[in-house]
Amino acid sequence: MVSYVIPDTVSQHKLIGYVVLFNTDISDETIIEPTYANERDLILSVLHFHPTKREINSYKKRHVKTYPSPAASTPVQSSPRQHETIQQKTPQQLQQTSREQRVEFINKLFQDTIEHLALIKIQSPFTPLNLSYVAKTLVHLQKLGLMPIAVLDNEYWNTPQNQQYDRLRDLMIAEALNVTEAIESAGGRAAPVYTGVFSTENKLSDYVVPTPATDGNHHINVCLSWLRNLTDLGQIPLILPTATNDCSTQRTISSNSGMVALSYALAHLKADETESDTEGSNEKMAFEPTKIVVINSEGGIPSPERKGSHVFVNIQSEYDDIKNSYQLNPQWYSTHPTGLENLEMIKKCLEHLPITSSAIMVPAHSPTGLIANLITDKPLFSSSLPIRSASAPLTTTTVLRHGLKVSYHTSFSTLNIDSMVKLIESSFERRLDVDNYLKRMETCIDSIILVGDYQGAAVITKENEDGASKGNISYLDKFVVTPDSQGIGVADILWKRIEVNYPSIVWRARADNKINKWYFERSTGNMRVPGTNWTVFWYGMEGIDRINDYIKVCRKIPPSLHS
Repeated sequence: MVSYVIPDTVSQHKLIGYVVLFNTDISDETIIEPTYANERDLILSVLHFHPTKREINSYKKRHVKTYPSPAASTPVQSSPRQHETIQQKTPQQLQQTSREQRVEFINKLFQDTIEHLALIKIQSPFTPLNLSYVAKTLVHLQKLGLMPIAVLDNEYWNTPQNQQYDRLRDLMIAEALNVTEAIESAGGRAAPVYTGVFSTENKLSDYVVPTPATDGNHHINVCLSWLRNLTDLGQIPLILPTATNDCSTQRTISSNSGMVALSYALAHLKADETESDTEGSNEKMAFEPTKIVVINSEGGIPSPERKGSHVFVNIQSEYDDIKNSYQLNPQWYSTHPTGLENLEMIKKCLEHLPITSSAIMVPAHSPTGLIANLITDKPLFSSSLPIRSASAPLTTTTVLRHGLKVSYHTSFSTLNIDSMVKLIESSFERRLDVDNYLKRMETCIDSIILVGDYQGAAVITKENEDGASKGNISYLDKFVVTPDSQGIGVADILWKRIEVNYPSIVWRARADNKINKWYFERSTGNMRVPGTNWTVFWYGMEGIDRINDYIKVCRKIPPSLHS
């Protein structure tokens, strides 16, 4: 068995490299040498989430500078003496050399990170213990390559006794100093930004970006002249929600309005405005936020089905449903009083950002879900897992994406056939027998659920066990997602739409299908079709009574993909 000794100190930007190293075959005991202090918790927090090799590679692509792999040396003619020396190395020596080469490569690979931004709303009040959790998580995010920019908020700021600006500003400054102290105690650096970020005045100057965000009847402008200096110094900005008006006097604004204004301004910041003024620096930071984060006491968006929070929200298709759920569950206005406000704010922020950007709402008592989301770019678990599944525990964290529109079709005639064929073939990595497939669809198609611009689709037919006519058995004929759209929630969006529209359904997959594990987790039952390479899956209450019919259906449907 391999054992690993994690030192008390370890280099800050090599963490994921160590996770990669831990996934390699190293015999006996591997000791990672320390170079920086207080990184042990960060390593353990990442390893706790068991990132897969695919997730690690995705993280590296998004957040880590790439270096060329150690190239294999060009074969040269060696002398007999050299050959003899090589042959004299023992297996243990060869393994030691290989281990040293891997460690050296990983050290070079992770000596730097590419900085990305997370726009974070810190919605207090928190207990001192919870504030320490929040501060430690912010410091960990920065060390993993995600630079936090925080806008402060506190529910007590909106109480009637705190409406006077001078008193409210004192409370805000005290809050900023409190958070700063917590971050510095966690080993990080922070800088309160008391004023100069937001304005509602009509006169614009350099580095000031007008935004569509409003607070009351006033449009909010954002000044970003402070941004490069703080990020160059590695200081986490803590921004107070105050704005200067045309009379050069200060007024408070909503923290949510400030978040929306900042997201817009950062997304529209020109590349030449992000260049470092630091002497000798040629680096540029990716100033477009990749994460919108809310850290609060109430956690994510409540879910009536899970009795906790939504795991994942596709805003484009679920926004109205969530608003309706609040009307049907009025107790949420007490247990999650800012849920809808934060949902609205996140929706507006993500509208300005690329489709790859996401948001996450986490409770202050357990903000480490942010670390897992940074590494995997996914929810803690798949939102399409059945609630009864052991892999779908109660959660108070919600991941959100602006997402993709979902449309429904009852015929292939309303689709772009070329795009649909391309989607199917790219997903299965096989050629579709187009003519025969479309001919069969004319007789049995029930619906096609399409996600986005052909990023994913589900084709559902109605089958008869005798194959003579259109029947009453719902059959999932195709479930496809483009390779480029995998990992951003398209499969979960599709599956939840299928479950809403089809209480019972059956499908089949070849024994070597690479997503069979995914199917097993979502099915009520399954069975191998005797004498074939097919496995039948189903979910729903009627499945156990119709197994024989399901097998007949799966036997009679001709393969539509070329081998």
